[in-house]
Amino acid sequence: MTKTNAAKKGTSYTDGSIFRHISTLSVTSAIGLFAIFAVDLVDVFFISLLGEPELAAAVGFAGTALFFGAAICIGLAIATSTIVAQAVGAARLDNAAASNGEPTRLATHGLVFGAFLTVPLAALSVIYAPQLISLMGAKGHTLDLAVGYFRIVGLALPILGIAMAATSLLRAVGEAKMSMWATIIGGLVNAVLDPILIFGFSMDLTGAAIASVLSRCTVAAVALYFIAYRHQLICKPQWREFLTDSRQLLSVAVPSLITNLAGPFGAAYATTQMAKFGTDAVAAAAVIGRITPVAFAGLYGLSGAVGPVASQNMGAQKWSRVRQTLLSSGLFVTLYVIPVAILLFVVKDALVNMFDLKDEAAELLRFYCTFIVITYWLFGLQLAANPLFTALRHPGYATISNIGRDLCFGIPLVYIGSTLFGAQGVLAGQALGNMLAGILAFSIALWLSKRLEKGDSIDLPYKKLGQRWHFYCAVVPGVQHRGH
Repeated sequence: MTKTNAAKKGTSYTDGSIFRHISTLSVTSAIGLFAIFAVDLVDVFFISLLGEPELAAAVGFAGTALFFGAAICIGLAIATSTIVAQAVGAARLDNAAASNGEPTRLATHGLVFGAFLTVPLAALSVIYAPQLISLMGAKGHTLDLAVGYFRIVGLALPILGIAMAATSLLRAVGEAKMSMWATIIGGLVNAVLDPILIFGFSMDLTGAAIASVLSRCTVAAVALYFIAYRHQLICKPQWREFLTDSRQLLSVAVPSLITNLAGPFGAAYATTQMAKFGTDAVAAAAVIGRITPVAFAGLYGLSGAVGPVASQNMGAQKWSRVRQTLLSSGLFVTLYVIPVAILLFVVKDALVNMFDLKDEAAELLRFYCTFIVITYWLFGLQLAANPLFTALRHPGYATISNIGRDLCFGIPLVYIGSTLFGAQGVLAGQALGNMLAGILAFSIALWLSKRLEKGDSIDLPYKKLGQRWHFYCAVVPGVQHRGH
């Protein structure tokens, strides 16, 4: 297959039903994510069977620390998939972009760029793991357990980065099912290895960590195989153009990284506040932290679906379909969250018994299933708006959105909530921050997409300041834009 055909192969999001594209991408992505998140939940379940609350608490502390690395990988994956999707959309409008292999070059350089950043970060995080985790309130034996788990999984950060970027690239070129299968296969590997290593070899947390690493290796290998041999999106790096492409990647990656790093900081602060209420509270938070992505995998799948659909239509200059992408995403969020919230409310007692939670920990999980889960409707609207900002070449809005949610709203509300209402107040503060950010982000995204649809400029009031601090690349209706 030639590089020209590689750019054209896969589903086109520039025609057909937007809601169908959004739903298909979200569901297929969610199935793969569900496989991984469900195994993480099973990890906590197996660990709870060992009868030591310190083990579950250690997973909670380590998981929060690992969130930082995952956020960086997500930001890099967003940058790579966004510019490749826009190049693919432009290639369908003008064959010149395909004929010179632009999507293939950008995809390759995106993977290399990500590796250059994550390798030193992985080394530093492993070295300073005790200091990082102790900042969140872990102490004594729980700290030792968390550090051991973190160092094994954290060392595989570059592999996680490749896995996330490769699966995002598959979605960017319209191969949602291949992306789904890569994550499903990785989840199955984890599911098989978990009980073998945790119980069969009596490795406890170490076994769970090793299983997670091998799962990430599997996802990366399968996804790379698909993008290399089916789409030929891997080529020899062109070092003369690497710096130019790196600048383009940075224009999206930097605000995306800042955007995604706000979450770990907010989560770390919430974990610190939760640690004040004892090991049982942290253990319950760890269970909640594993239930949430399983229950709301569809929303996290949606966050990876909006970007490719909107970006391809941006590259093809179909402005009305960009706005329709946002509206369809809002409908998807509504149809998804309401039944999930009802289901979690119904099964809350069963979940308490399944994870053998007692006293305050049990009440914390019941509170979450009763009052917190429904707030994910507004949180889902933010997950729809943020990738649209990036597709519109306004990633700085997504940055402001997440900083507002996790730092400006989240931290003060968590502090107030924990002070007035204890451990339940931590969850309530986070939920209120999510709701406020969701309303604001979706409203701004609606405004921007409406201006684009009407043919009005979506330039910033102060362009030079915006280009420097907002990492903005102008998109003027009627002018072909390929992300340069």
